[in-house]
Amino acid sequence: MRRVAKLVIRLYPRQWRARYGEEFETLIEDSSPGWRAMLDLLKEAIRMQMHVPAFPKLAAILSMTGLAVGFALSLLITPVYMSTAEMQLSPAFAGSSAVGPDVVQRLVEQALSRTSLSMIIQDPRLDIYNSERAHMPTENVIERMRRDVRIEMRPPGNGNVRFRILFSYRDPQKARATVQALVDRFINVNLEMGVNTDQQLESYRGELGRLEARVAGLEKRLGIASPPLIQPAELGSARAGDILAVLDPPSLPARPVKPARAAFGASGFGAGFAAALVIASLRRRPPAIPFPA
Repeated sequence: MRRVAKLVIRLYPRQWRARYGEEFETLIEDSSPGWRAMLDLLKEAIRMQMHVPAFPKLAAILSMTGLAVGFALSLLITPVYMSTAEMQLSPAFAGSSAVGPDVVQRLVEQALSRTSLSMIIQDPRLDIYNSERAHMPTENVIERMRRDVRIEMRPPGNGNVRFRILFSYRDPQKARATVQALVDRFINVNLEMGVNTDQQLESYRGELGRLEARVAGLEKRLGIASPPLIQPAELGSARAGDILAVLDPPSLPARPVKPARAAFGASGFGAGFAAALVIASLRRRPPAIPFPA
């Protein structure tokens, strides 16, 4: 912290440092200033510099120059647009209380698997990541898309699971089209998961039917009256998968999310003002300024 304090002291006017600098540094060495004291030192340095006749003009010129440079740099960065869509996963059975977290995890993992993303990337109708595909391996392009895709879980309600699909890309139209492709992929994966579950249920019905028949035959030989067999069809015919619905369709972004041009401009403005402070503190022939008693 003492080192930071000495750097802040360098921002004071040169004439002030020539008169009070050594005493002030000795005081800093003998104490342990905190961040609040550092802020007070910086504010006092700015206040004293404002008393230098040439400083306001210098600060205005450098600050506005920094502001312009910041905006210019932001224009050199390719804008990035974000499209979003919201979906809801609901239990298919009326008696089900909620969608299990394992179901949601498997759905997301399969929908965003390497195979799924590779199909989307290579879809000629989307034509995304064309420059990346020209000089990068497919695996690297897939990892790039995984960084650009984000899944946000929303607050659940009534046993349903809601989530948002977000995708960032340099073209707003392609961003929306890609989110639509991701939505379609989620729906297809959910249907595939339901079909697989139905197949497992059918296999279970068959196994149960064969077991019931063997038990009935054994009871008949032993002379034991057995209840009517449970037919496999009586186990239920409802689809075992969950219902996936689109609550909000993919949006068409109107403004880019990156770069933040206001932040670039503010950073440039601050850098220009800081440069004015440094230049003013390094002047060899500072004008006379009033000193505090």
